[in-house]
Amino acid sequence: MTVGSALQTGLRLLVDRPSDVLPVYLLGIGLTAIVRVPLVVAVGAALAILVSDGRLEALVTELEPFLETTDFDPAALETAPSSIPPDLEAAVVDVFSPDVVGLLGGGVGLALVVGVVAGGLSNAVALHGIYGALRGDDGVRAALSGLGDDWLSFVGLSILQTLLTLLGLVPIVLGLGLFALSQAAGVVATAVGVLLGVGLIVVSSLLLAFTGQSIVADDVGLADGVRRSARLPVTRPWTVVGYAVVAITVFAVLSILGSLFSLLGVSQLSGLVGPLLFLPFLDIFKFGLYTDRSFPIAASATEPATAAYAETRSHRARFVAAFRGGLAALGNFLRRAPLSVLFATAIFAAAAIVGYQVTAGFGTEIPTPTEPGMVFGALPLDTFVMLAANNWLVSATATFGGFALGVSTGVDMLLNGGLVGALYGVTDQTAFLALVAPHGVIELPAIFVAGGLGFHIAAVVLGVLTGGATVTRLVETLRLAYRVLLGLAVVLIVAALIEAFLTPAIAASILG
Repeated sequence: MTVGSALQTGLRLLVDRPSDVLPVYLLGIGLTAIVRVPLVVAVGAALAILVSDGRLEALVTELEPFLETTDFDPAALETAPSSIPPDLEAAVVDVFSPDVVGLLGGGVGLALVVGVVAGGLSNAVALHGIYGALRGDDGVRAALSGLGDDWLSFVGLSILQTLLTLLGLVPIVLGLGLFALSQAAGVVATAVGVLLGVGLIVVSSLLLAFTGQSIVADDVGLADGVRRSARLPVTRPWTVVGYAVVAITVFAVLSILGSLFSLLGVSQLSGLVGPLLFLPFLDIFKFGLYTDRSFPIAASATEPATAAYAETRSHRARFVAAFRGGLAALGNFLRRAPLSVLFATAIFAAAAIVGYQVTAGFGTEIPTPTEPGMVFGALPLDTFVMLAANNWLVSATATFGGFALGVSTGVDMLLNGGLVGALYGVTDQTAFLALVAPHGVIELPAIFVAGGLGFHIAAVVLGVLTGGATVTRLVETLRLAYRVLLGLAVVLIVAALIEAFLTPAIAASILG
């Protein structure tokens, strides 16, 4: 298959079969969300220690007058930088004691290990789902089947890639270390180290670039997949060159878009465009190159025939129908599984109560902003896009995080509930309600639904593991989750519109 044909395949599958592509990548996002669990547990344990021995209260007590008396306007800080009071500095130093630092360090280390494993599992899900969709099969079913068959190979691949990356960093670190002996030696050694390290990382990345595709398409293990991928630069050099050019172009475009999004104040869009558009496109493109054959984008069992579908309905009509169907799926889910949503709500509420009790006991209060509108940003349109994208990603992560037996979903509910309660405990209650309630009455229930959906997925996964549910039911549940998330997108867009355009005015009128 030529580079052009592979590019066309990538575009066609994304456009014509999104319901086979996007759910498996959302599932991958949910799997990688487990990385946050060790970090949240470590931070929670550290906070428990700080609360129990009074160090956190001492920090908040010293911080309150500093916040009240300091002008944080950039111009004011530039002309007269604020000095940190000695008591506040001592309180900060006291917080980072060896036990707290050890807990946080352990959490980070464990998160890195979990991240490597979760990354491998996510890659297995994505590539098997993509290949199944290319062959006309149900992409979600293919993803689950492939995960069961090849999870160990993909975890091994993730470990290998991580080790090679760390090995590439060694000469760079050694070069930087020589600065302690001599600046000239440090400059030379660092330059050489960068050349060697970056060269090793780039070469190893190219040699392993098609390992995942080989494992899936050729049905081989890790060792054979590595060998077949590493031979491509010799046996089919133009395939590797074509991939390298397209990959560099894709990442360059993504970087430019990321910079543009940041400039416009909507950097959260990168979290949607990258993992849900560019990454799937690149994976599909690589399958086309590696297998060197065309893939007619056939219909799956979950969609009508692609050709007939495209002839009878425009892309715009399909787009509108997808979100309309999402709203219907949202309503059906609420009627069928209300207990899951109530369970998520209860966890959120319990965490909020605990967070409130902890911070309210400090007897301190964060000053209410003089201009409530500035809390939400200077430009409402930017704020709207940022909030809508961020809240949908949070919902998607909580939903598909349920695949890991609901652990990620539970942590999300606990974390968000705890933050809301903690903030309520140190904020004027009228100000808090004025700044949160107008959009919160829509946004928070949407988050509860996402959490409930995650716990619903967790229950089905547990059923599959114990023999109480079939894989077919799990496939249907994951597809339901995807449709419900489309419905939640509409709800969260409404909430973001209110938060960006109405809440500031409402808060200003209430707070004067």
